[in-house]
Amino acid sequence: MASYLILISSAPGTKNFDRAFSLAENIKENGNSITLFLIQDGVRAAVNAGAVRELPLLINSGVMCYLLEEDLRLRGFERGSLLPKVELVGYNELVELMASDSVTTLSVF
Repeated sequence: MASYLILISSAPGTKNFDRAFSLAENIKENGNSITLFLIQDGVRAAVNAGAVRELPLLINSGVMCYLLEEDLRLRGFERGSLLPKVELVGYNELVELMASDSVTTLSVF
C-alpha cells in the first residue's frame, strides 16, 4: 500500500478542485493511504457553511485532512467553523508531511 499526500489550493467548485477529489477517491479505492492538505482557497472546502459534500465521506473512509491555519485566518474563518476531524496545522507540519520518506506528494493547483 502506497501513501499519498495531495495538496489542494483551488477553491471548491473549480475544475482543479474537482480533479483533486476525483484523484483522491481513485487512489483510495485502489487501497492506498491518502492525506489531503488544504491550502489557499482550498480551505473553503472544510468550512461548515461551504463544505464540500465529498469531504466528510473521504474523512470517514479513513482519509486524513489537514488545513493550513494561516490560510483559514486570512480568509476570515475561525477554527470553530471547520468540519469535525479536520486538523488545523502550520507550515512546519506541512513541510514534515511533504518530507516524509514514505509519502508521495501530489499537488493540484
